[in-house]
Amino acid sequence: MRTLLAGIIACGVLATSASAQQSDSTGTVDTRPSVRAQIERLERLTSGDIGPDKMTVYLRWLADLYTGTGDLDGAQGAYQRILVLDPYDLGSSNLLAMFLLDQRKKPDDALELLDQTIGWASQAQPPPLYLGQTYALQARALRELGRYDEALAASDRATERLDPDAAEDALRTQAVSLKELGKRDDAEKAFVHLIGVTGGSNADDINALIALETAKKGSIDAGQLRAQVKKTIDDARHEREEYLRHDGAEMIVLEGEGHVRLEGTLRRGKGKNAVLFVPDLGGRRSAYTPYAQLLALDGVTTFAIDPRGHGDSRCDSLPSFLELSLDHRERIASDIAAARRYLTDTLKFPVNRIAVVVAGAASTDVEDAMHGQNLDTIVVHLSPVFDPLDRDVASAIAFRPPRPALVMVSEEDMYSVQSVNAMQAAQPDHPITVRTVRSSGHGVTLLHRPENFAVITEWLDGQFGTEPASR
Repeated sequence: MRTLLAGIIACGVLATSASAQQSDSTGTVDTRPSVRAQIERLERLTSGDIGPDKMTVYLRWLADLYTGTGDLDGAQGAYQRILVLDPYDLGSSNLLAMFLLDQRKKPDDALELLDQTIGWASQAQPPPLYLGQTYALQARALRELGRYDEALAASDRATERLDPDAAEDALRTQAVSLKELGKRDDAEKAFVHLIGVTGGSNADDINALIALETAKKGSIDAGQLRAQVKKTIDDARHEREEYLRHDGAEMIVLEGEGHVRLEGTLRRGKGKNAVLFVPDLGGRRSAYTPYAQLLALDGVTTFAIDPRGHGDSRCDSLPSFLELSLDHRERIASDIAAARRYLTDTLKFPVNRIAVVVAGAASTDVEDAMHGQNLDTIVVHLSPVFDPLDRDVASAIAFRPPRPALVMVSEEDMYSVQSVNAMQAAQPDHPITVRTVRSSGHGVTLLHRPENFAVITEWLDGQFGTEPASR
């Protein structure tokens, strides 16, 4: 069921109908409206007179549903309506460009859109937040059109604006373009670097390196190649470890169920409280870095974890979240529990002095951990997303321990609003605090507004301050 969820998460929105809820004989809520019913409901909503923030979310949601049903004309029309509403919506422009590249297979149309976007965005002060991604998409479109020199220049502009762990697509465009231009030595170095950054999780990168080595030597030694790949990955991990150390943090490596390697970042505070950060599905722990730094300065120990298939916990057998096997996806809750156990068993923090902060659809896995892994802890949900088709999640929410929870959601993020309503309805007597904000985006994006982050820190101070520091 999470395959469907993951596909929809890629565009940041999901849909369900609250009015369609019914209980079966076990008391579990069935929230599965047909996709057609969701589309019809959204078509009615987007034909009405509503504010631009909600209209944008509805149209993105509608575009994703159209894409899932194969109605590419409808999806493209929805994206274009957003840009008519706000021609300077950089995020929506990037989404339309990705749609044109991935679904329409029209790099020329994507490039035309991206050139126009970069034309105005590069002049804005300060530069828009997602301009680096725009350059990365421009580089990819140029690469697909065979304009490799221009693709290299665009990928350079992307990597200048992106954090290293967000520049993967631009680095791949760089490596492929160098290869196509016949700059084999530079291409080999680029692919080696990319394999290190991704933990060898992308088979295409390794195959490209094999092709370059074979072209140069005529044949390759398989054992020697494996050793080279391992050294590349180990070197990249050592480099991350050194970078974190210089930044006042520590790299922590845990062993998850099935002997998988889980990587996290620990920042030690001087106080008695700790926060565990869990990224949205498909995200990575570094999204929380500035907030973890601020909390650590205030004395709170923070531990941000990449679950399996995420960020730096990827490897050749555990690729990106969208490619994880069902078995590994079901074990993400155990990764969260392993990170919490590190705080209790190794660092000796009392359970009631630990809070979990989680974004988006990963809320599902935290609630699974609360239910199935006995993760009895304080929780902050940022734009929670619960799969309406997943009865296990419905049961986890219905029987969650009565621990304090803060839920923050932007009022225009309608699926998250519905998820919050379902959570409250399942446990009306539990200590669940909801803070609805305006025009603040989804997930970790909520924290971009200092006032929202302040609400969370004040709430955590209140929770930690009301209970004794005992297990």
